[in-house]
Amino acid sequence: MNEELLINYASPTLANKKIANLFTFKNTKNLDIEEMVVEWNKVLNEKNVYVEILKKSSSSAQIYTYRPSKLKYVLNESKTRTLLNRLGYNTSDMNLCIEYLKVRIKKIDFPHEIGIFLGYPYEDVTGFINNKGSKFLANGYWKVYEKKEQKLKIFNNYNKIKKSYKILFNRYKDIRTLCIS
Repeated sequence: MNEELLINYASPTLANKKIANLFTFKNTKNLDIEEMVVEWNKVLNEKNVYVEILKKSSSSAQIYTYRPSKLKYVLNESKTRTLLNRLGYNTSDMNLCIEYLKVRIKKIDFPHEIGIFLGYPYEDVTGFINNKGSKFLANGYWKVYEKKEQKLKIFNNYNKIKKSYKILFNRYKDIRTLCIS
């Protein structure tokens, strides 16, 4: 089931410390990516974690792992709704937002508002948009535009989670036990 991919790239989400993770899966072994996502969802949905393919080509796929309850909360924030509505999102429905994000990713390789869907702080998403990706204070899981020290602590925590999850997965080989509800 290639659970190692989720451990390597989505452990902060599995640990319930991050809204979502996004990673590119290079399909060098010509695996059935859709089937892999179905299998992951069979295991993870009961823990309130969902996996979707945002974009796919013959050799790779962008895999989005997220917690719907947390994403809904962020999408309901007034400032977030205003930003996303301005970009054409229907923020009254999380699933429609994800579908529109898929459309945007196909048109624009990396739409900047994707940071909202990944749980990046609003001020850093808008800072990235307003500064066109430059003039940042730090660069880690995202580019930081405010509260640098606080964000560096978050990055450090995510790194610790990833390291711990790799060790635990190597020991137990069961992603169910590592996915926190």
